[in-house]
Amino acid sequence: MRKYCVIGNPVGHSKSPQLFERFSTERGFIYGTDVIYERNEITDKEQLERFVSELRRGVWAGCNVTMPWKTEMVHFMDEISDIARITDAVNTVSSAGGRLYGDSTDGRGMLNPIKEVMGKERIGSAVILGCGGAARSIIAESLLRNTGKVTIVCRGVNESEGDRVCENSNVTASPSNLDLTLNMLKRIKKKNTEIVFLDTDDTESIQAAIDEADVLINSTPLGMADGHGNEVKLPLDESITFNKRLIVADCVYNPDETLLIKKASASGCRVIKGIRMLEEQARCGVDLLLGKTHR
Repeated sequence: MRKYCVIGNPVGHSKSPQLFERFSTERGFIYGTDVIYERNEITDKEQLERFVSELRRGVWAGCNVTMPWKTEMVHFMDEISDIARITDAVNTVSSAGGRLYGDSTDGRGMLNPIKEVMGKERIGSAVILGCGGAARSIIAESLLRNTGKVTIVCRGVNESEGDRVCENSNVTASPSNLDLTLNMLKRIKKKNTEIVFLDTDDTESIQAAIDEADVLINSTPLGMADGHGNEVKLPLDESITFNKRLIVADCVYNPDETLLIKKASASGCRVIKGIRMLEEQARCGVDLLLGKTHR
């Protein structure tokens, strides 16, 4: 029987075991006989090193990786995908013959459903709210898929500090708060996507960007039911309006219908809920773990 797990700290809340059982069963595996999947809480680097040794010895056939180990795991890989290299993070590790292969399906989890809703591969213009880890995965995947224009809305774009043009891309942004995203963009060799940064307070420019966009993606935690009242917050100014042709996608899956999704639905937009992204990135991850690779 092949053993898999999700590693992170904490992992008690992870939906990965249920999703793995569902998708592996759909692919003809007998869960509990052919494959099994566990939660494996890794609290420090020493434990992580022991776990990697177990992976190489074949104790585990592979794993999913969640916070805080997505970046740290990159250093243990023998081979990584383009998207993992660009984002400097892995969320899926396959083990074969003592060698480890790392990949990241986070961006795919969002872009694949958008592709299905749009009915085509290439996005003309996308607005992405946030520039954290989830956003970077989505940004990188968008660039690899040759999106025409990506507008990134985040805090810290301060023109008074001076603009900085990122090497290998036509990026303009403040260096003080956006170094992680800028450094990631330096690793992307493709130059055919226009990239624009907007500050979250620049409502007028954000409205103009959304008016011309095909897709709006929220990668911030605003809207999440976290016990701190974020579920009653929108990730953008309430005055922002949506046109009916816009596709609105949210990374937040708790609650099932965020305020952003409700606002978009009321505006006549097509919507993609956070649970759809979660399921898709898990589906892609299961395929990688079970030996089927795809985009």
